[in-house]
Amino acid sequence: MDRRNTLKLIGSVAGVSLFGATTATANEPWAREETKRFLTHAEVQDLLGNFERRARVPFETKVIGESLEGRELTVAKVGSGDTDVFFASEQHGNEPTGTEALLRVLRRLSAGHDILDELTIHGLPMVNPDGAMRNQRENARPDDYCYEDPFFGEQCGPADPNRQHYFELPEEILPGPKPDENPSPETQAMLDYVLDLDPLWVADLHTQGGMYYDEEEVPGDMLHASNFWPIADEADPDAVEISQRLNVAMYDEVDGFGNAQLSVYPGGDTVNIGRNAYATYGYGSILCEMTGQLDDRGEAMEGQLTRIMAAECETILEETADGSLYDRDPARVDEIPDRPFDAGDWPWEETE
Repeated sequence: MDRRNTLKLIGSVAGVSLFGATTATANEPWAREETKRFLTHAEVQDLLGNFERRARVPFETKVIGESLEGRELTVAKVGSGDTDVFFASEQHGNEPTGTEALLRVLRRLSAGHDILDELTIHGLPMVNPDGAMRNQRENARPDDYCYEDPFFGEQCGPADPNRQHYFELPEEILPGPKPDENPSPETQAMLDYVLDLDPLWVADLHTQGGMYYDEEEVPGDMLHASNFWPIADEADPDAVEISQRLNVAMYDEVDGFGNAQLSVYPGGDTVNIGRNAYATYGYGSILCEMTGQLDDRGEAMEGQLTRIMAAECETILEETADGSLYDRDPARVDEIPDRPFDAGDWPWEETE
């Protein structure tokens, strides 16, 4: 495993201040370290290395970049098939379920699976490690860093990695000038890797806020997942169709699984969002959201959320490998119910 900048990584995570007052000190642990239930960046790196050493199938890891504070961005690659697919998790640092689920899938695949003859699976757990170590949504841009965003105008401070996927799109698609550099180098590393890879599809794993059901409100539906497909006007129609097939496959498999209900996420239509951007680049793209932010669920619920999200991932892998995905009717996305609770105020709603 390529562990470049290892001393920088160890110093940062251990609490040696390399970046000034924004980092933890030896007497002041990172928020993620205090959380204890969720993986730190160093633990993710260790797990990936362990999977690689013990794998019974082709499995390798590659550092594709680093965060603002020097933490490695490591992609795991497993399988030898001709079709490439890509998973990303924890673009938002307070949404650890996707990282837990993706690592569960990678661990299972490292022991061997028939789909690996057809697919090569690429996974980037913890896209935003600086945010994750802080348990915060955004990356670690300082408050006094400002840039001109083509969608929202002047922005200052930490950047949302999932709003910076437009950087390689042609100018005619963008509504305004873009910054000289990507406010999220973490996003740029992912974007460069995906564009070079040219995968069939990209799956983006998140968690969402919102209410939990109880037995009186929706008997049997204790947990909630919301998924979505690209809806940008600029998205490639074939990519949108694949994305919708993926959503239908997940809906058929997961709705009702483990007391879960699956719905349509109320997402925006701008091409800076990963889900829309990758379809505009020409790839299938799916957003997977489990209800439950980092600080509002217990360990038992976390285990169920992880299990459901891993089942979603495994479903689309199996159907892509055996070709049954193409038997899905993309129009059936209309059968998936809307998310039954208020989404709140989103940035795209504020600009309309």
